[in-house]
Order: sequence, then C-alpha cells, then structure tokens
Amino acid sequence: MKKLCYLLLLIFTFNGFAQGSKLTDEQKIEQVIHEFFKALETRDTLLMKQTTMADAQIWRRRNNKAPVEIDMRFRKDDLREMPSYPKLREVPLSFEILVGNGIAMAWVPYRFWIEDAFSHCGTDAVTLFEVEGEWKIISMAYTVETENCD
Repeated sequence: MKKLCYLLLLIFTFNGFAQGSKLTDEQKIEQVIHEFFKALETRDTLLMKQTTMADAQIWRRRNNKAPVEIDMRFRKDDLREMPSYPKLREVPLSFEILVGNGIAMAWVPYRFWIEDAFSHCGTDAVTLFEVEGEWKIISMAYTVETENCD
C-alpha cells in the first residue's frame, strides 16, 4: 500500500510538472528574442541562424542623426561580420507580443552597450513566423536613440 501511494504521488508530481512546463507562444517568442540577443552578445553565428530565417531583414532608424537615417541589411550579411564585432550587449526592458495564425509581432524597448559603455536605447519591432513548430525572426526594425534613455 505504501509503495502504491508513493507511485501515485510520483505520477501526479510528474504529470503536474509536465503540464506546467508547456510554454505559451508568447513565452516561446520571448525566448527566441532573448536567444537572438545572446547570439549577438556572444557572436554565435549558429545561434543567430537558429533564431532567424535565412533572408531576415534588419531595418535601422537612427533618430539620433539629423536628418534621420534609415538603412536595411540582411541577417546573412551580419553573419559574415559577427566574428569581428566589438563586445555588444542588448537588454530588453519589456515585451509586448501579439500572436495570430503563425505570425507574431513583438514590441521591445531596449538599452544597448558597446564595450561595456552605454551606447543608446530604442525600440525593437520584431516580426516572427512559426515554421514547423518553431518561431523564427523574419524581420527586425529598431530605433537608435541617445536622449531620454532613463
């Protein structure tokens, strides 16, 4: 009888843990964005490939320039340059995520450091597609701000 009680307790414990470990789409998306930032910080091209689609675009709006500068590059071009990047660190401040039918958008205010010196703040607008059960970044647009970064 004692063994049966332990067995039942063990089954209920694992069952409850398994149900609690399922991630929502929003949590999976947030995780992919964190992994993207980690790839940038560690210059990990393999992790960058795992978090993005091959033809992902990266758009930048430099609000700290006059006139405002806007440019675009492809993620595949960044992969060639990543090994020579200086030490970079991007820290998300919050996540606002919308999900529907295999497409998602994340609004992510951030702060950015280069070589341990604060560089700028801004907002990332990240678009993702769900591909074979995994979320992948298809585009990222971000602003560069040097004022009001408190």
